[in-house]
Amino acid sequence: MKRYSIIALLATFLILAAADGCSSDPNVEGAKLNLRNKNYDRALENLDIALTTNPNNVEAYQLKGEVLSEKALATSDVTEHTNLIVEMLDVYEHALGLDPMLSNEITVSLRIAYQNEFQRGLQAFNRGKNQESEYNTAVTYFQTASLIQPDSAGAYVNQAYALMNGNRSNEAMGPFEMAIEKGDNELDTYRFLGSLYQANDRFDDSVDLLEHASSMYPDDVDLQTELLNAFQLAGQIDRAMDMYESAVERDPDNKLFRYNYGSLLVQVERYDEAIEQLTAALAIDPDYGNAHYNLGASYINQAVAANERVTELDDRLRANRSSMSSDEISVMDTEINTLADHRRELFAQAVGPLERAKTLYEESGDDPTDVCVALFQSYVQTNQTDAATAISECAGFDDSTDG
Repeated sequence: MKRYSIIALLATFLILAAADGCSSDPNVEGAKLNLRNKNYDRALENLDIALTTNPNNVEAYQLKGEVLSEKALATSDVTEHTNLIVEMLDVYEHALGLDPMLSNEITVSLRIAYQNEFQRGLQAFNRGKNQESEYNTAVTYFQTASLIQPDSAGAYVNQAYALMNGNRSNEAMGPFEMAIEKGDNELDTYRFLGSLYQANDRFDDSVDLLEHASSMYPDDVDLQTELLNAFQLAGQIDRAMDMYESAVERDPDNKLFRYNYGSLLVQVERYDEAIEQLTAALAIDPDYGNAHYNLGASYINQAVAANERVTELDDRLRANRSSMSSDEISVMDTEINTLADHRRELFAQAVGPLERAKTLYEESGDDPTDVCVALFQSYVQTNQTDAATAISECAGFDDSTDG
């Protein structure tokens, strides 16, 4: 399974000692001593007593947040750890409500908690390489990190990578979206999210996302190809055509732009223009196998269109011959024969690029079956029986030129 890398957090870890000094509440003083001795449960008992006595004891709330943070750090059980972090956040929020002047101190404490949480996520992610279930653990830690610092894009994007590696790709869309909302502009974030949108039939969303990414990375060829694919999946061929027409005008020596534009022109049956673009792509790179294949396909599609016209005229002639004059019959026969000759010429023109495509596919280890099918058809239509027989196995047919 493909593994997705995560973004490491580089941070300086700070160590805060529990506040020294005198307190008017002996339970708070006792909690400080218990915290230094790492007796977290006893410290929490002391603080709960202090808060029962005085629900507005700001010092007790702040200290309780520190105790919960350190207890969470010492707790290996993921569920218990998460519950402690959630409780810590609630306690710190309550402390800030009582004394907003604590904002700077609590912010520092939360940053440390975030760094610890993020580091746990990294460690679990790395363990996932050997034990896949650890990716789920990493997901939980990155989720908790995002609770601590909701504006941190890193926690969301790494949560998404952990979900993808844990075979929970559909769940990764939300974290990727949040990462972008929080300022992540990494290309991979956009590409992975775009692919997930497509896998979930959200084609228009994929187009909008990849268009935005394309505006940030206009020179990334792979991204341009993915955007083209998104346009096609969304049925927005006209927009794709406009995009690649502009791209070719801007960079006429880019073979991929030429190829993609030509391939789109094939789809909309503008074959002469498609042939022009694909030929230009091959002038840039004569060993462009896909361009050879699509060039051959352009000629075949033209031939098929000509054949449909031949069939239509032939049917009309058969139906109306008795009521037609000899001159009318002669004109229609001439048109049919001309179209039939043109059809054969087009199939003949397809042979060269298709033969080259077959060679290039085989040299690169790609499957040439589709190319062989097109070649078989072209050989048959140009009466090259021996060549059709020779290629029939590659095309997946019986050794026969029939049909």
